[in-house]
Amino acid sequence: MRGRAFLLTLIFVGSVLAGCFTDDSDVQTPDVDETFVPTDPVVAYLHDVSVPNERITVVDSIVEQVKTEIGGVLLDTWLVRPDTTEKVPIVIQVTPYYGGGDPVRPTGQQGFGRLADILVASGYAYAVSSVRGTGNSEGCFTQGGPQEAKDTAAVIEQLAASAWSNGNVGLIGVSYPGTTPQDVWIEAPPSLKTIVPISGISDFYKYNFVNGVHINIQGFGFNTYYVPYTAFPDPFGLTDPLSVPGSVTGEACTDQVEVQEGGVSSTLDGNKDAYWQVRDFSAELSASWDKNQERASVFYIHGLQDWNVKPHMMEDWLPLLQDTGVPFKAWLGQWSHNWPQREDWWNTTMLAWFDQFLKEKETGILDAPAIQVQRDDGVWRHEAVWPPTDVEWRSYHPNVDGWLNTTVGTGTVTYHDARGGLQRLATDMAPHEARYRSAPLTEDLTIAGLPRLVANVTTDGERASVIVSLGAEAHGKVRWFNFAAQSLNHVADLASGESDVSGKTIPVDVRFFPQDDIVHKGERLIIAFSGNTMNGSPGPSLQPVSTGARITVDLASTTLHLPVDTSVVVEDPQPCWEANAEARDCYHIR
Repeated sequence: MRGRAFLLTLIFVGSVLAGCFTDDSDVQTPDVDETFVPTDPVVAYLHDVSVPNERITVVDSIVEQVKTEIGGVLLDTWLVRPDTTEKVPIVIQVTPYYGGGDPVRPTGQQGFGRLADILVASGYAYAVSSVRGTGNSEGCFTQGGPQEAKDTAAVIEQLAASAWSNGNVGLIGVSYPGTTPQDVWIEAPPSLKTIVPISGISDFYKYNFVNGVHINIQGFGFNTYYVPYTAFPDPFGLTDPLSVPGSVTGEACTDQVEVQEGGVSSTLDGNKDAYWQVRDFSAELSASWDKNQERASVFYIHGLQDWNVKPHMMEDWLPLLQDTGVPFKAWLGQWSHNWPQREDWWNTTMLAWFDQFLKEKETGILDAPAIQVQRDDGVWRHEAVWPPTDVEWRSYHPNVDGWLNTTVGTGTVTYHDARGGLQRLATDMAPHEARYRSAPLTEDLTIAGLPRLVANVTTDGERASVIVSLGAEAHGKVRWFNFAAQSLNHVADLASGESDVSGKTIPVDVRFFPQDDIVHKGERLIIAFSGNTMNGSPGPSLQPVSTGARITVDLASTTLHLPVDTSVVVEDPQPCWEANAEARDCYHIR
């Protein structure tokens, strides 16, 4: 099959794209044959992918500034496109981080970035468009407000209608530039054919809170401190006086009043009020489900160790994306807030995806397994959907004697939340946590998706939270790998929390972060209840607001539910990454 054969070509092309070469002895590939096997890596399926032409550079291409008018506001976009008579598709990054001004300098420097080098050389136009109120775009920066998607849709349609364009548009970006593609995807402009959101926000409330629990530092005034950060973010923009008026105007306009009020109000109470509700893409998509728009394909990418835009952005959003039935692919790996850290042909896979939907070429990308996910031991595997739906749920119960058993526990445990960990209290207020260990496991457990904790909890404080850490213990050392958090004031209503929950028995049913972890045979499972995520580093850095409370957990009602994947299909050979870069059984392209 030509996909397997094409893999041999990609050994060379992928090395060029990665910017480095290795000896042939460092590269191992599957034998070429006529069939695929379930463990084949994505690259084995690819064929007819655009090959970058090294003679085509950003500096020597056509650079244009485009202004899009919407409601009297001018939005600023800079683009670069190949100097060709052929119509080309365009890939856009919509961002608040570009300062404005011509990205190509007389010195030959270019501010579009490495992505532009790859795309322009591969026959694409590439654009950077400044979000309203940032860079040299006019208007007010509303941080995920409803107008942003409408703005992006207008930019998409204007660029798609250009004489040089083939009419097909894709969006890509990391962080806020990974957020804007998801927002406009719901808007569904007709020329948008695909999005590649990377570490993007799907719910702005979740960037600041986890089930009513403040994230440190976002939950304390993020809306305020984020404003100056976006005003003059880019060294290219700072050298351009024309970028200054748009930036200043965007940070000092009337709509910012609502943004600042929303931030201050939620800092005080943690409520997901009306301000946040209109910035929840999952709710917006659910509300528009009956409109049956033809939406673009999605290549979703997120780091499972991204504790900036945290993995809980996936918990509702990812199932909804997959349920729409659009062409869907995902890479979920053990990296932080970054581009995907798969060294085996990220550029080639990205081009195969864009070629499929923007150049309308069959590249084999849709024949490959839809999802590649990396466990916390570095092993990559395939899944048809994620979180996987064919898991086996295993239940564990903490007991008053400190064990974590498969039988229902007895008794209660009480600990002090230490005011959310802001300050340690006197020793007579101890203990500050409660830990429970299982017997050594008799088999490996791949925990895939969102574990759950169910418990009845009471507190003697007006404001309190339940924080649970999940880990594995071996040889006396604990590896913490997941966390759950629930404000007891927000169990009944996330939009309007109770001011005083003291003395109440509260039924808690809370999900942990989406993760993909392995606990090895011989290790012990361990859970810890505490006032903060002091056990986890790196971790979600939660800072619960507490009046200082004793928290009592009814162990007879407490169950830890673990989704265990018993049908793991591991990629073979494994892609190279930092931990196994010297291994001989991986794609070694450094």
